[in-house]
Amino acid sequence: MLTDNNIIKKYISYLFFLIPISLVTGPFLSDLIVSTIAIFFIYILYKEKKTFFLKDIKVILFFIFCIYITIRAFYSVNTIESIIPSLFYFRFGLFVLATVYLVKEIPSFEKNFTKYLLYTIIFVSVDAYVQIIFGYNLIGMKNLVPDRVSGLFGDEYILGSYLVRLFPLLLALMIDKIVFNLKNILIFIISISLMNLLIFYTAERTAFALNLVFLFLLTSIIKKIRKILITTFLITIVSVGIVVKSDQHLYERMILQTYNEVFKDNKIRVFTEGHQNHIKSALNMFKDNKLFGHGVKNFRVLCRDPKYFEKITSCSTHPHNSFAQLLSETGLFGFFFIFIIFLIICKDLIVYFIKSLSNKEFNNQKAIITILIFVNLFPFSPSGSFFNNWLSIVYFLPLGFYLSKLKK
Repeated sequence: MLTDNNIIKKYISYLFFLIPISLVTGPFLSDLIVSTIAIFFIYILYKEKKTFFLKDIKVILFFIFCIYITIRAFYSVNTIESIIPSLFYFRFGLFVLATVYLVKEIPSFEKNFTKYLLYTIIFVSVDAYVQIIFGYNLIGMKNLVPDRVSGLFGDEYILGSYLVRLFPLLLALMIDKIVFNLKNILIFIISISLMNLLIFYTAERTAFALNLVFLFLLTSIIKKIRKILITTFLITIVSVGIVVKSDQHLYERMILQTYNEVFKDNKIRVFTEGHQNHIKSALNMFKDNKLFGHGVKNFRVLCRDPKYFEKITSCSTHPHNSFAQLLSETGLFGFFFIFIIFLIICKDLIVYFIKSLSNKEFNNQKAIITILIFVNLFPFSPSGSFFNNWLSIVYFLPLGFYLSKLKK
């Protein structure tokens, strides 16, 4: 007979399986699911008396960060704008702990989640290719912008970001379950090649760049699939070359526009001029309050202030760089919480790389998730708002699986 706790565990599991497809619908439904999981997990902690989950130093530090940004919000220029995302940010920490709990407590959870994630990514990808070929996707949504592909995301051009955040997680969860016979090797090569090409087709330059970073690190570290990935990379180069020659709009956006922005005025730029102006304004704000920043989501308010204003292109909803946003909105105190995580991930990557060179065994699944977290926090690329609900979910989702692989 099922107890109340077992029923709730099953209910949370089913909600969790809906996360990949809910992310396609936008931030509302996916955030509602994450919040519901967090609430039910609090109940489970209480009923099963598993408060040790909350006593881990990593968890304590995260909740200190949540308390800090909430207190800082009360002293920000626009308290209402800042308090809403700050006050309930702790739900993402509970979501991560719920992931760890489900992986540990339900033997079939990871396998079932992997299936739902696989089916969702296949559906989203096939739908996007249908839109590329016919101009309409499977539910009749038209591709409105000639040099972009959005698929099921409609007028939100985040398909590339979705794939580059979730496909690596799928790869991590499947890597040790795939038997690399000739048939599966061919399927693997075709799948990765089509995924790379689709991310290029979305014309999201940041997503494509982050995908290259991911593939480079994956090839360098995961020896098990290194030769396959090299083959995939060569196929991708040829495919992209053919697409660029046949699609003028894609060529102008992905090649010509990128070249002109990177080498503008005989200077080499890591970011576009607009992105650089966002970052300059953010750093001006940081200099004005180095320790505590100006409060979450206050960049959009203060960027118009003459003290921080650079050019007309310097003002936006956020600085389009996670580290610049953390420095300007949370100061050094808040920035260091996230920067320490980034340093730990960098250290892990170095260890994996050394082990790979010396042919030492390590957990491939955990290594791939580590690469994904590094890509999510990669400091040398534009990014969405760090405190955006949708982006927060895709950032925190792999973290739960990462922590579940720790020995402790």
